[in-house]
Amino acid sequence: MMKNTETAGLSRRSFFKMGAGAAALAGVSALAGCAPKGAPETKAEAAPADGAAAPASADATSTTVASVDPLAAPAAITDIAETKDYDIVVVGLGMAGAACALAAVEGGAKVAVLQKGEMCLTHGNFCAVINSPEFTEAGCETIDVDEMMKQFNANNNNLINWSLVRRYFDESPESGSWILKKAEEAGVKAIIPAPIPAVKFEGKQIAGAKGMADLAEQKGAEVFFNCPGVQLVVDGSGAVTGVIGESANGYIQFNAKKGVVLATGDYGNNRDMLAKWCPGALPFENFYNPPYNDGEGHLMGLWAGARMQEAPHPKMVHVHHYVGDGDKNAPMRKAPWLNVNDYGDRFMDESTLYEHRCNQAVKYPDVHATQIFDGNYEQYYAQMPNQVDPANDGTLEDFIEWGFAFKADSIEELAKVADFPADHLKATVERYNELVAGGRDDDYMKPMEFMYPIDTPPFYAIRRQYVISVITGGLEVDDNCNVVDEEWNPIPGLYAVGNVQGGMFGGTDYPFDITGLSLGRAMTFGYVVGRDLAKA
Repeated sequence: MMKNTETAGLSRRSFFKMGAGAAALAGVSALAGCAPKGAPETKAEAAPADGAAAPASADATSTTVASVDPLAAPAAITDIAETKDYDIVVVGLGMAGAACALAAVEGGAKVAVLQKGEMCLTHGNFCAVINSPEFTEAGCETIDVDEMMKQFNANNNNLINWSLVRRYFDESPESGSWILKKAEEAGVKAIIPAPIPAVKFEGKQIAGAKGMADLAEQKGAEVFFNCPGVQLVVDGSGAVTGVIGESANGYIQFNAKKGVVLATGDYGNNRDMLAKWCPGALPFENFYNPPYNDGEGHLMGLWAGARMQEAPHPKMVHVHHYVGDGDKNAPMRKAPWLNVNDYGDRFMDESTLYEHRCNQAVKYPDVHATQIFDGNYEQYYAQMPNQVDPANDGTLEDFIEWGFAFKADSIEELAKVADFPADHLKATVERYNELVAGGRDDDYMKPMEFMYPIDTPPFYAIRRQYVISVITGGLEVDDNCNVVDEEWNPIPGLYAVGNVQGGMFGGTDYPFDITGLSLGRAMTFGYVVGRDLAKA
């Protein structure tokens, strides 16, 4: 998939120039074509009349609040053009939605899937699978679940939903075996990248999700493209009984006898939601296009009385290129080479955890970090410990040709072609070489096993940009993925899987304890909810 060729969000420079309030309004304007978004202020406000969509109060006060709060609940949709009946309605067609639809239809359920755009869409490189027999036999690492639970909880600041995470580990072996069988049935090549306990697909993860989606449709699931879910249908008892989709021909009410499953992804494109629940991500642009991920599922749940995971939500902000560079990543994006900001100055210990590096880059214009290294880089890179970077799509020479990396015979010339103040970059490199020669990084305490001199031409620079891959916070659920209300009571008929689901991660940044865990939980819980609802 191509990354966003336009500015999916606001650049940091633009954001602060406008001011937070103006920037928030700009975010609203960008979403003007979408369904209205909001969250009920009180439980009473969220409770609709029997059989009606979950509304906001229709009085003048509500109108005033809605005009001020871009997240306020909209009025109930009543002009329904058509009504359709199903057992299960899945809203969203990514990894989680495709797995859910396929498992549900295989279980004998009548299934509808609503997708905002014209295609199945997911991202990522790996889908974690824990202790599945086929994976263990292929040489994947066996995970000690008890120890991993303790480590994972600690690295998520004791903020995880313990029973939900435990359910993931318990169900992962079965779901892993299932996904291998479904990939084969769909004609998609599944790859087990042992020793990493995960599955990836030839054609990237979207190939696996699309294979499942196509298979679900072949087996009887009805997929409605260009028909986003915009509002839940809630009865007088507070149970969710369906969802309203917006099609080109008007609103369609999809009744769901067994349940509505939200699988709408994250809200990385919704600036107002970022400001409220993940402000640390505001300076970054969203990486992916089409920009479907604007939090519609989260908001529909909130309007129906759901509880949102406590803020701040964890952000996944990783090193890529500029938004719009195409679906490729230059080599060595995780390598802890000397990093400089746009002024040519060093600004962090480059060996710090990959998921935390953005928190230093955010202090500088356009959240850039440029890697600097020399002609001996291949030798040095081979000596660095723990350098695993699967996202190398093209050689360094390719990226120099494409204009995303730079090469020169001197540091002064490198500064010129890469647009740095030459005096700053020269002084930075000289200081770095002094630290290497002295055997100690007095400036940032980077371990010496990651520090190598920059003194042999040619010299290289790869400019990187930190961008939002995903926000991993969402609606709180129980260990059946049943969405809960403010008192932690399950809301009958409402489920959440994938990145609309909260409780799996905590803290400020997505952790890398397990490679591919975001997609792994999406696939596993999509499968589990589809399987179990079909039996209900």
